[in-house]
Amino acid sequence: MSKSKVKKLPKKGPLAFDTVYHGDSLTGMRLVESESIDLVITSPPYADMKVYEGGFGGFHPDEYVKWFLPYVAEIGRILKPTGSFILNINDKSIDGFRHPFIFELIFAIHNAKDYCKLKGLEELDMHGLRMFERLFWNKGKFLAHPSRFGDKVEYLFWFSKTKERKFNIDPMRLKYDEKSVKRMQRPLLKRFVRESGEEVTEYKQGGEGSWAPNELGALPSVLVEEGAMLHVKPVAENLPEGTVLIGERIEDAIEVVHPQVGDTPHPSTIVTIGSETRRIAGNHVAVYPERLVNYFIQGATDEGDVVLDPFMGTGTTAVVAHALGRRYVGFDISADYVKTANLRIEAGPYLDELKQRKDRPITLSDF
Repeated sequence: MSKSKVKKLPKKGPLAFDTVYHGDSLTGMRLVESESIDLVITSPPYADMKVYEGGFGGFHPDEYVKWFLPYVAEIGRILKPTGSFILNINDKSIDGFRHPFIFELIFAIHNAKDYCKLKGLEELDMHGLRMFERLFWNKGKFLAHPSRFGDKVEYLFWFSKTKERKFNIDPMRLKYDEKSVKRMQRPLLKRFVRESGEEVTEYKQGGEGSWAPNELGALPSVLVEEGAMLHVKPVAENLPEGTVLIGERIEDAIEVVHPQVGDTPHPSTIVTIGSETRRIAGNHVAVYPERLVNYFIQGATDEGDVVLDPFMGTGTTAVVAHALGRRYVGFDISADYVKTANLRIEAGPYLDELKQRKDRPITLSDF
Protein backbone atom coordinates (compact mmCIF):
# COMPACT_ATOMS: atom_id res chain seq x y z
CA MET A 1 0.00 0.00 0.00
CA SER A 2 1.37 3.40 -0.93
CA LYS A 3 2.39 5.66 1.92
CA SER A 4 0.49 8.47 0.18
CA LYS A 5 -2.74 6.93 1.46
CA VAL A 6 -4.07 9.01 4.35
CA LYS A 7 -4.40 7.08 7.60
CA LYS A 8 -6.92 8.40 10.13
CA LEU A 9 -6.47 8.20 13.88
CA PRO A 10 -7.84 4.95 15.33
CA LYS A 11 -10.32 5.00 18.20
CA LYS A 12 -7.83 3.31 20.50
CA GLY A 13 -4.09 2.74 20.66
CA PRO A 14 -1.36 1.86 20.47
CA LEU A 15 -0.34 3.82 17.40
CA ALA A 16 2.05 2.52 14.76
CA PHE A 17 5.44 4.16 14.34
CA ASP A 18 6.64 5.36 10.92
CA THR A 19 3.17 6.78 10.34
CA VAL A 20 1.69 10.26 9.91
CA TYR A 21 -1.93 10.30 11.08
CA HIS A 22 -4.77 12.54 9.97
CA GLY A 23 -6.34 14.00 13.09
CA ASP A 24 -5.89 16.31 16.06
CA SER A 25 -2.59 15.69 17.82
CA LEU A 26 -4.04 16.10 21.33
CA THR A 27 -6.34 13.15 20.62
CA GLY A 28 -3.49 11.32 18.91
CA MET A 29 -0.98 11.75 21.72
CA ARG A 30 -3.49 10.35 24.20
CA LEU A 31 -3.20 7.09 22.25
CA VAL A 32 0.60 7.02 22.66
CA GLU A 33 2.04 4.89 25.45
CA SER A 34 3.57 6.74 28.42
CA GLU A 35 7.35 7.22 28.32
CA SER A 36 7.69 5.75 24.82
CA ILE A 37 8.98 8.74 22.81
CA ASP A 38 12.61 9.91 22.65
CA LEU A 39 12.08 13.33 21.08
CA VAL A 40 9.15 15.64 20.44
CA ILE A 41 10.11 18.45 18.10
CA THR A 42 7.57 20.82 16.59
CA SER A 43 6.63 24.29 15.47
CA PRO A 44 2.98 24.85 16.45
CA PRO A 45 0.69 27.31 14.65
CA TYR A 46 1.52 30.96 15.22
CA ALA A 47 -0.61 32.97 17.60
CA ASP A 48 -3.43 34.84 15.86
CA MET A 49 -2.40 33.39 12.48
CA LYS A 50 -4.57 33.28 9.41
CA VAL A 51 -6.80 30.26 8.84
CA TYR A 52 -4.75 27.08 8.59
CA GLU A 53 -5.45 24.28 6.11
CA GLY A 54 -7.96 21.98 7.82
CA GLY A 55 -9.92 24.80 9.45
CA PHE A 56 -7.70 25.84 12.42
CA GLY A 57 -7.98 29.59 12.78
CA GLY A 58 -5.46 30.19 15.54
CA PHE A 59 -5.80 31.96 18.88
CA HIS A 60 -5.21 35.47 20.07
CA PRO A 61 -2.02 35.58 22.19
CA ASP A 62 -4.20 36.12 25.30
CA GLU A 63 -5.65 32.61 24.78
CA TYR A 64 -2.61 30.83 23.36
CA VAL A 65 -1.24 29.32 26.56
CA LYS A 66 -4.66 28.04 27.59
CA TRP A 67 -4.92 26.29 24.20
CA PHE A 68 -1.39 24.90 24.02
CA LEU A 69 -0.74 23.82 27.62
CA PRO A 70 -2.77 20.54 27.39
CA TYR A 71 -0.58 19.54 24.44
CA VAL A 72 2.54 20.13 26.55
CA ALA A 73 1.09 18.00 29.36
CA GLU A 74 0.66 15.08 26.94
CA ILE A 75 4.17 15.61 25.62
CA GLY A 76 5.50 15.38 29.17
CA ARG A 77 3.61 12.12 29.70
CA ILE A 78 4.83 10.37 26.53
CA LEU A 79 8.49 11.41 26.79
CA LYS A 80 11.01 8.93 28.14
CA PRO A 81 13.08 10.06 31.16
CA THR A 82 15.97 10.42 28.68
CA GLY A 83 13.80 12.25 26.15
CA SER A 84 13.53 15.89 25.09
CA PHE A 85 10.90 18.32 23.84
CA ILE A 86 12.18 21.00 21.46
CA LEU A 87 9.74 23.81 20.74
CA ASN A 88 10.17 26.34 17.93
CA ILE A 89 7.87 29.29 18.60
CA ASN A 90 7.74 33.02 18.10
CA ASP A 91 5.98 35.90 19.82
CA LYS A 92 3.83 38.64 18.32
CA SER A 93 3.49 42.40 18.59
CA ILE A 94 0.07 43.70 19.61
CA ASP A 95 -0.70 47.44 19.49
CA GLY A 96 2.99 48.32 19.36
CA PHE A 97 4.15 46.05 22.23
CA ARG A 98 5.58 42.55 22.37
CA HIS A 99 2.97 40.23 23.84
CA PRO A 100 4.49 38.14 26.68
CA PHE A 101 2.53 34.91 26.04
CA ILE A 102 5.70 32.91 25.35
CA PHE A 103 7.10 33.81 28.77
CA GLU A 104 3.69 33.05 30.25
CA LEU A 105 3.94 29.61 28.62
CA ILE A 106 7.36 28.94 30.16
CA PHE A 107 6.06 29.96 33.58
CA ALA A 108 2.98 27.77 33.15
CA ILE A 109 5.06 24.71 32.25
CA HIS A 110 7.23 25.17 35.34
CA ASN A 111 4.31 26.06 37.64
CA ALA A 112 1.38 24.19 36.12
CA LYS A 113 -0.55 23.63 39.35
CA ASP A 114 -0.48 27.29 40.39
CA TYR A 115 -1.08 28.52 36.85
CA CYS A 116 -4.14 26.34 36.30
CA LYS A 117 -5.55 27.44 39.66
CA LEU A 118 -4.92 31.10 38.82
CA LYS A 119 -6.64 30.77 35.43
CA GLY A 120 -9.47 28.55 36.65
CA LEU A 121 -8.34 25.65 34.44
CA GLU A 122 -8.45 21.93 35.08
CA GLU A 123 -5.18 20.96 36.76
CA LEU A 124 -2.55 19.63 34.37
CA ASP A 125 0.49 17.47 35.11
CA MET A 126 3.68 18.37 33.22
CA HIS A 127 5.35 15.14 34.44
CA GLY A 128 8.48 16.94 35.56
CA LEU A 129 9.07 18.80 32.28
CA ARG A 130 11.50 21.70 32.75
CA MET A 131 13.52 23.97 30.49
CA PHE A 132 17.04 22.69 29.82
CA GLU A 133 18.06 25.47 27.44
CA ARG A 134 16.70 28.40 25.47
CA LEU A 135 18.21 28.94 22.06
CA PHE A 136 17.72 31.43 19.27
CA TRP A 137 17.27 30.59 15.61
CA ASN A 138 18.72 33.32 13.40
CA LYS A 139 16.66 33.10 10.21
CA GLY A 140 18.91 35.55 8.39
CA LYS A 141 16.09 37.86 7.33
CA PHE A 142 13.33 40.04 8.75
CA LEU A 143 10.38 42.13 7.68
CA ALA A 144 11.31 45.79 7.71
CA HIS A 145 9.26 47.97 10.05
CA PRO A 146 9.77 51.74 10.34
CA SER A 147 9.43 51.84 14.13
CA ARG A 148 10.78 48.47 15.34
CA PHE A 149 14.04 46.55 15.43
CA GLY A 150 14.61 44.06 12.64
CA ASP A 151 13.53 40.72 14.11
CA LYS A 152 15.63 37.89 12.64
CA VAL A 153 15.17 35.36 15.43
CA GLU A 154 12.68 32.84 16.70
CA TYR A 155 12.84 30.97 20.00
CA LEU A 156 13.93 27.37 20.42
CA PHE A 157 13.15 25.99 23.88
CA TRP A 158 14.62 22.62 24.89
CA PHE A 159 12.75 20.85 27.69
CA SER A 160 13.43 17.54 29.43
CA LYS A 161 12.17 15.64 32.47
CA THR A 162 15.52 14.61 33.95
CA LYS A 163 19.22 15.47 33.79
CA GLU A 164 19.70 12.13 32.03
CA ARG A 165 18.38 13.59 28.77
CA LYS A 166 20.22 12.47 25.64
CA PHE A 167 22.53 15.24 24.50
CA ASN A 168 24.91 14.27 21.71
CA ILE A 169 27.13 17.29 21.77
CA ASP A 170 29.61 16.30 19.05
CA PRO A 171 27.12 16.39 16.13
CA MET A 172 26.18 19.90 17.27
CA ARG A 173 29.69 21.33 17.41
CA LEU A 174 30.49 24.57 15.59
CA LYS A 175 33.15 25.83 13.27
CA TYR A 176 35.88 27.58 15.27
CA ASP A 177 36.12 31.33 15.03
CA GLU A 178 39.55 32.48 13.82
CA LYS A 179 40.06 34.53 17.00
CA SER A 180 39.53 31.43 19.13
CA VAL A 181 42.10 29.47 17.13
CA LYS A 182 44.62 32.29 17.53
CA ARG A 183 44.05 32.36 21.29
CA MET A 184 44.83 28.66 21.40
CA GLN A 185 48.29 29.44 20.06
CA ARG A 186 48.94 30.79 23.56
CA PRO A 187 48.10 27.70 25.63
CA LEU A 188 46.34 28.39 28.93
CA LEU A 189 48.18 27.40 32.10
CA LYS A 190 46.10 28.93 34.84
CA ARG A 191 43.70 31.75 35.67
CA PHE A 192 43.55 33.67 38.95
CA VAL A 193 41.88 36.77 40.40
CA ARG A 194 43.71 39.65 42.03
CA GLU A 195 42.52 41.21 45.27
CA SER A 196 41.10 44.10 43.23
CA GLY A 197 38.75 41.61 41.55
CA GLU A 198 40.50 41.77 38.18
CA GLU A 199 40.83 38.39 36.49
CA VAL A 200 44.28 37.62 35.08
CA THR A 201 45.22 34.76 32.76
CA GLU A 202 48.75 33.37 32.74
CA TYR A 203 49.81 31.59 29.55
CA LYS A 204 52.58 29.15 28.77
CA GLN A 205 53.75 27.85 25.41
CA GLY A 206 53.12 24.10 25.39
CA GLY A 207 53.52 21.64 28.23
CA GLU A 208 51.14 21.19 31.15
CA GLY A 209 47.96 23.19 30.82
CA SER A 210 48.16 23.57 27.05
CA TRP A 211 44.93 23.79 25.11
CA ALA A 212 44.13 23.06 21.49
CA PRO A 213 41.11 22.94 19.15
CA ASN A 214 38.88 19.89 19.36
CA GLU A 215 39.13 18.05 16.05
CA LEU A 216 35.31 17.85 15.89
CA GLY A 217 34.85 21.60 16.32
CA ALA A 218 33.94 24.14 18.98
CA LEU A 219 31.22 23.59 21.58
CA PRO A 220 27.71 24.44 20.36
CA SER A 221 26.18 27.82 21.05
CA VAL A 222 22.70 28.95 21.98
CA LEU A 223 22.71 30.99 18.77
CA VAL A 224 21.96 28.41 16.08
CA GLU A 225 23.64 29.33 12.81
CA GLU A 226 23.72 27.47 9.51
CA GLY A 227 27.39 28.06 8.81
CA ALA A 228 28.36 26.69 12.20
CA MET A 229 26.62 23.36 11.79
CA LEU A 230 29.66 21.30 10.81
CA HIS A 231 28.04 17.89 11.08
CA VAL A 232 24.66 18.61 9.48
CA LYS A 233 24.66 17.92 5.77
CA PRO A 234 21.71 19.01 3.61
CA VAL A 235 19.13 16.41 2.70
CA ALA A 236 18.22 16.40 -0.99
CA GLU A 237 14.65 15.40 -1.77
CA ASN A 238 12.82 14.34 -4.89
CA LEU A 239 10.09 16.90 -4.27
CA PRO A 240 6.80 16.85 -6.19
CA GLU A 241 6.55 18.78 -9.42
CA GLY A 242 5.51 22.36 -8.77
CA THR A 243 7.60 22.84 -5.62
CA VAL A 244 9.09 26.32 -5.37
CA LEU A 245 10.96 28.26 -2.71
CA ILE A 246 9.07 31.25 -1.39
CA GLY A 247 9.17 33.69 1.53
CA GLU A 248 8.00 32.48 4.92
CA ARG A 249 4.92 34.69 4.82
CA ILE A 250 3.71 34.35 1.26
CA GLU A 251 1.56 37.45 1.22
CA ASP A 252 4.56 39.68 2.02
CA ALA A 253 6.69 38.34 -0.88
CA ILE A 254 9.94 38.78 1.08
CA GLU A 255 13.38 37.67 0.00
CA VAL A 256 14.84 34.44 1.37
CA VAL A 257 18.34 34.94 2.75
CA HIS A 258 20.18 31.63 3.02
CA PRO A 259 23.71 31.71 4.56
CA GLN A 260 26.21 29.42 2.88
CA VAL A 261 27.76 26.43 4.63
CA GLY A 262 31.19 27.54 5.81
CA ASP A 263 30.23 31.13 6.59
CA THR A 264 32.00 32.19 9.77
CA PRO A 265 29.50 32.02 12.65
CA HIS A 266 29.36 34.52 15.46
CA PRO A 267 29.88 32.76 18.79
CA SER A 268 26.51 33.09 20.43
CA THR A 269 23.40 31.32 21.59
CA ILE A 270 21.72 32.00 18.23
CA VAL A 271 21.21 29.30 15.59
CA THR A 272 21.47 30.90 12.15
CA ILE A 273 19.72 28.95 9.42
CA GLY A 274 18.16 30.67 6.46
CA SER A 275 14.40 30.76 6.86
CA GLU A 276 13.26 28.69 3.91
CA THR A 277 9.69 27.77 3.19
CA ARG A 278 8.22 25.74 0.39
CA ARG A 279 4.97 25.69 -1.44
CA ILE A 280 4.77 21.96 -2.09
CA ALA A 281 2.52 20.97 -4.98
CA GLY A 282 1.07 24.47 -4.72
CA ASN A 283 -0.60 24.03 -1.35
CA HIS A 284 1.59 24.37 1.72
CA VAL A 285 4.16 26.45 3.54
CA ALA A 286 6.68 24.52 5.63
CA VAL A 287 7.64 26.54 8.70
CA TYR A 288 11.19 25.44 9.38
CA PRO A 289 13.98 24.14 7.13
CA GLU A 290 15.10 20.53 7.15
CA ARG A 291 18.58 21.41 8.40
CA LEU A 292 17.18 22.88 11.61
CA VAL A 293 15.29 19.66 12.35
CA ASN A 294 18.35 17.64 11.31
CA TYR A 295 20.51 19.52 13.81
CA PHE A 296 18.31 18.75 16.81
CA ILE A 297 17.41 15.19 15.86
CA GLN A 298 21.12 14.37 15.73
CA GLY A 299 21.74 16.22 18.99
CA ALA A 300 18.89 14.72 21.04
CA THR A 301 18.48 11.16 19.71
CA ASP A 302 20.34 8.06 18.57
CA GLU A 303 19.64 5.83 15.59
CA GLY A 304 16.49 3.79 16.14
CA ASP A 305 14.94 6.34 18.54
CA VAL A 306 11.38 7.58 18.07
CA VAL A 307 10.68 11.19 17.03
CA LEU A 308 7.17 12.68 17.28
CA ASP A 309 5.84 15.90 15.75
CA PRO A 310 2.35 16.94 16.95
CA PHE A 311 2.00 19.48 14.10
CA MET A 312 3.58 17.53 11.25
CA GLY A 313 2.35 19.66 8.36
CA THR A 314 3.83 18.34 5.13
CA GLY A 315 6.24 16.07 6.95
CA THR A 316 9.60 17.80 7.36
CA THR A 317 10.26 16.15 10.74
CA ALA A 318 9.32 12.70 9.42
CA VAL A 319 11.42 13.11 6.27
CA VAL A 320 14.54 14.02 8.25
CA ALA A 321 13.96 11.44 11.00
CA HIS A 322 13.58 8.73 8.35
CA ALA A 323 16.75 9.90 6.57
CA LEU A 324 18.71 9.74 9.83
CA GLY A 325 17.59 6.23 10.76
CA ARG A 326 15.03 7.22 13.40
CA ARG A 327 11.42 6.06 13.76
CA TYR A 328 8.75 8.73 13.53
CA VAL A 329 5.10 9.39 14.27
CA GLY A 330 3.07 12.55 13.79
CA PHE A 331 -0.30 14.16 13.27
CA ASP A 332 -1.93 16.85 11.18
CA ILE A 333 -5.54 18.00 10.85
CA SER A 334 -5.17 18.48 7.09
CA ALA A 335 -5.62 15.33 5.00
CA ASP A 336 -3.87 17.06 2.07
CA TYR A 337 -0.81 17.77 4.22
CA VAL A 338 -0.68 14.19 5.45
CA LYS A 339 -0.85 12.93 1.87
CA THR A 340 1.99 15.27 0.84
CA ALA A 341 4.06 14.20 3.87
CA ASN A 342 3.68 10.55 2.91
CA LEU A 343 4.67 11.28 -0.68
CA ARG A 344 7.81 13.10 0.50
CA ILE A 345 8.80 10.22 2.79
CA GLU A 346 8.14 7.70 0.03
CA ALA A 347 10.15 9.67 -2.54
CA GLY A 348 13.36 9.93 -0.50
CA PRO A 349 15.27 11.74 0.67
CA TYR A 350 18.63 10.80 -0.77
CA LEU A 351 21.81 12.75 -1.26
CA ASP A 352 22.28 13.18 -5.01
CA GLU A 353 25.76 11.71 -5.02
CA LEU A 354 24.49 8.58 -3.21
CA LYS A 355 21.64 7.80 -5.59
CA GLN A 356 23.94 5.84 -7.87
CA ARG A 357 25.82 3.94 -5.14
CA LYS A 358 25.34 0.21 -5.34
CA ASP A 359 28.37 -1.04 -3.43
CA ARG A 360 27.05 -0.53 0.12
CA PRO A 361 23.92 0.56 1.99
CA ILE A 362 23.45 4.21 2.89
CA THR A 363 24.21 4.88 6.57
CA LEU A 364 23.74 7.79 8.97
CA SER A 365 27.35 8.91 8.47
CA ASP A 366 26.55 9.61 4.81
CA PHE A 367 24.23 12.39 5.86
